[in-house]
Amino acid sequence: MGILTSMFTAVTGLSSYGNAMGVIGNNIANVGTAGFKSSRATFSDLISTSLAGGSGGDQIGLGVFLNDIQRNFSQGSVTTTGNTFDLAIDGNGFYLMKDAAGASFYSRAGQFKVDNQGRVVDAEGFLLQGYQADTSGNITNTISNITLSTTAFAPQATSTADIVANLDANATVPTGAFSVTDPTTYNFSTGVTFYDSLGNAHQLQLYFVKTSTARTWDLYSRVDSGAASAQTDLVFSAAGTLTSGGTQAMSLTIGGGATTPQTVTVDFTGMTQYGSPSGVISQVQNGYASGTLERISVDKDGRVVAQFTNGQTQAMAQVVLNRFTNPDGLVNVGGNHFLESVESGAALAGAPRTNGLGSIVSGAVEQSNVDLGKEFVDMIITQRAFQAYSRAITTSDELLQELVNLKR
Repeated sequence: MGILTSMFTAVTGLSSYGNAMGVIGNNIANVGTAGFKSSRATFSDLISTSLAGGSGGDQIGLGVFLNDIQRNFSQGSVTTTGNTFDLAIDGNGFYLMKDAAGASFYSRAGQFKVDNQGRVVDAEGFLLQGYQADTSGNITNTISNITLSTTAFAPQATSTADIVANLDANATVPTGAFSVTDPTTYNFSTGVTFYDSLGNAHQLQLYFVKTSTARTWDLYSRVDSGAASAQTDLVFSAAGTLTSGGTQAMSLTIGGGATTPQTVTVDFTGMTQYGSPSGVISQVQNGYASGTLERISVDKDGRVVAQFTNGQTQAMAQVVLNRFTNPDGLVNVGGNHFLESVESGAALAGAPRTNGLGSIVSGAVEQSNVDLGKEFVDMIITQRAFQAYSRAITTSDELLQELVNLKR
């Protein structure tokens, strides 16, 4: 009988829109969840029946069912937090996480911290994965846990130095024999700090003495407080550019247990002899002392870069991102984590800003993409639909009551 059918039809609406209200409620509940992606309920009509057993205009529907819950993976707004390991994905991609058993999970929530073993983890303790760096800081293709090493940065002994300076062409030739203790016996001096094999700093003092030979300067060197040694003369052209003595390998004797003598190749090719006061323009050397970890930063390419107290920086790892052919097919397992499924397709890993993957924003969090205004409108529509289905049941009940009353 059609009256009974109408009641069952209305029941399908109550069930479907009741579940839809659950979807809306979940969206609203997670409006403050980092990286949360909202969902929507979609409906389809049930197979209809025909009054005359045929098809076409005499068909009566049998109700509605909730046929799918679709997730919206649109970008959420990015909010600055200032925490280095709050990492927002600007664009496509999911973080790869591993649990203690090594199972893979995927997430958009980028609220990470460092555990007591130096590993980067999320609130659930799942381990953030990334491409590992070798001892020289070069990123490799090996994917593993991102771990912050506390190992000291080894020193590097100075092997080269570059000095750019001008020697005054108008300077007078000193009359006395060269002596480091008598400034009147040389025209100009400058010091270069260099490092030995243990990372200890030493001072290489250079002395320039104008000679009676045209455009020729004697060069002396002294390490720390040791004795001075004569080096190759510097000879300049009439135009003031260096023509001889440009590159000199100096054998420097040092103490303190480091490798000695230490050879430092000093490049003077940028030296000039112009008619202006003597002075250093620039000087650079390639050594440095040992250092300890001072701070960590993450760039937009996902590289985790360590800065050490000796001023050196080195990449430690690079965050790996993953994309899916059908992200809506991912299985939500809670805790801001998803699992790969047959419907989602296999994960395609890559570095940020490559192969369609987004960039990393350090010190920021991607907020939920829930639109509260839309959710409240959907809630009103759903509530009205549920109310209408409830009224359909009570109306069908009244019709049945009238039918029963025919017996009286």
